[in-house]
Amino acid sequence: MLLSKQLISSALALVMAILVSACASKPFLKIHYQLPSPSQALTGENVSLTIADVRKDNAFLSANAKKSLKNFNDTYSLVVLHDDGSGNLIGAYDLNSLLKEIFKQRLENEGGHFITNPQKTDASLEIQLKEFKLDIVKRKWILRMSYQAGLSKNSGQVAKESVNGSAERLKVMGKSDAEKILGELVTDMVNKLDVAKLFKQIQP
Repeated sequence: MLLSKQLISSALALVMAILVSACASKPFLKIHYQLPSPSQALTGENVSLTIADVRKDNAFLSANAKKSLKNFNDTYSLVVLHDDGSGNLIGAYDLNSLLKEIFKQRLENEGGHFITNPQKTDASLEIQLKEFKLDIVKRKWILRMSYQAGLSKNSGQVAKESVNGSAERLKVMGKSDAEKILGELVTDMVNKLDVAKLFKQIQP
């Protein structure tokens, strides 16, 4: 009987440990990026891509947001959703790598060819991140993002477009609400950029 009680106690302790571990906040934030409908707008275009973080304040979380996301370690897990409803877990990234992967997915979705070596292409897309901040105000998540895209060619021609926006969501479930607003705004901001139009502006 004593042995049975010890086994039961051990089993309960193990179950509790598993539950605590499952409920513990993960150190990363998951972002679901929704690709727009596929197109051939950039077919034949070879593009190198760079991300420049020019934010005056490079802290993603405000002081208030940090209190709710204490374990966040500046790592983002990216899931790319396709137009047909399928989705792929791509990997974990820091902010610059995250944005580079998302814009790469966007370019390739429109038929463009992503080139890792800028010297092997005459078209370069630079994304200058100017703001990316998550805050909590009166029990609402507030997210702001802005960037400037510049497409340049070796000829010296440059076409630019600025994109900025914000979103808010009631803080009910904590981290899951933060991830929801992140996915929605990042998707909207990236998909707003008309890369095909930039190419047209620098065509000879």
